[in-house]
Amino acid sequence: MNSTRIAVVGVGSIGGAIAADLLDCGNAEILLMARSPFAELIVEHPHGTSQHALSPYIDPEAFRADRPADWILLATKAHQSADAAPWIQKLLGPETRIAVLQNGIDQVARVQPLAPEARAVIPVTVQIPAQRLGPGHVRQQRTGALLTVADEHGQAFAAHFDNARTHAEAREDFHTQAWWKLVMNAGSGAVCALVVRDNRAEHDPEIRELALRLMREAAAVGRAEGAELPADAPEKAMHLALAGAPGHWTSIAVDRREGRPMEWEARNAIIGKLGRKHGIPTPLSDMVTALLRVADVTWLPDS
Repeated sequence: MNSTRIAVVGVGSIGGAIAADLLDCGNAEILLMARSPFAELIVEHPHGTSQHALSPYIDPEAFRADRPADWILLATKAHQSADAAPWIQKLLGPETRIAVLQNGIDQVARVQPLAPEARAVIPVTVQIPAQRLGPGHVRQQRTGALLTVADEHGQAFAAHFDNARTHAEAREDFHTQAWWKLVMNAGSGAVCALVVRDNRAEHDPEIRELALRLMREAAAVGRAEGAELPADAPEKAMHLALAGAPGHWTSIAVDRREGRPMEWEARNAIIGKLGRKHGIPTPLSDMVTALLRVADVTWLPDS
């Protein structure tokens, strides 16, 4: 029996892809916590298809653990963090470490209050283009990467992926890497959500320029926050996104398409918030944030 217990909270595209990878490695006991039931985890990836007859736990109130989890991998959307609190409390022990596999650059501040007694809460930047096809069924476009902080906890997290398809690395420049991802999300993700299209929409010159202008605002704020982003970071981010995963639906665009709440606060509103902190104008980001906020299914006009 594996001695390390890893609980994956949120078995969507990212949680499902990572859970299948860890199950294929066979080095840990994997628990799945999800909102929808399924009888089998199926992940289609560039190396083939991984299938595991493993059902998720779906009710935190009914869940009874014989011991805490060593690791909780929080793979919900950023705006679903508070909803995961009951799972976290059921899985938590004094030695439990939480890896936050979410978008944004404020993962620790978002999750730490939910588990102040955890041994550590570490941020993880996810670079895995994948889509959820249904409960327990994920299609991954290419082999991905996980980047985290270069401390003892980050090193311990990365070690679980030593023999995995997914490359995991603890990086000294994690802060900058997290901003690279946010720059991409703030531009590419936002425009794709607004037009409800995959990233091929950015081949249109006007849409591409809009995304680049959003990325330039985000990069300016990132530099003020200490990220080492070159002047051409937006252009490089755009090229990497289109070349590495052509036709990819960003998660926020999928949520808009499917009528689900969107992750606009962690991906877009944060740019304006931090811009105001540094006195950096972000007019385009503020406008797009307002549009996404009102387009969100959770928005209700005043009566």
